[in-house]
Amino acid sequence: MTNKTTLFCLVEGETLSRAFSVKFLPDGNVDDLKELIKLRKAPRFDDLAADELNLWKVSIPIVADKHKMITLDTTDIKDELDPRDDISAVFGGEPPKKSDIILVQRPSPPPSGLDPEIAALRKQLSDVFDSSF
Repeated sequence: MTNKTTLFCLVEGETLSRAFSVKFLPDGNVDDLKELIKLRKAPRFDDLAADELNLWKVSIPIVADKHKMITLDTTDIKDELDPRDDISAVFGGEPPKKSDIILVQRPSPPPSGLDPEIAALRKQLSDVFDSSF
């Protein structure tokens, strides 16, 4: 049986004091990690499919202020994770360091503020109309 690894995650815009852990198999991929995060943070992400979450590997100094809000803009070292990547590849085959955090980002709302389904339908109609002429 393969041992699970613990990884600390944080939802963008929260403080380090709100970090949470997920345990995963090292041979899993980033898509698997999205599913684990969605389950761990229920009901917070109940309105989303796991594949809509954006994950970033960020490095946060161990001595960082645990009450400071963490966003992508406040981190110097950040890599967006591809859902197809193996988790072991994300960390170079090594266990995650204490400074390594997975930053969880909700998807951006549609620019028009419309319901996502309506925005998608508008785009499809626009594409059909544009290709007709």
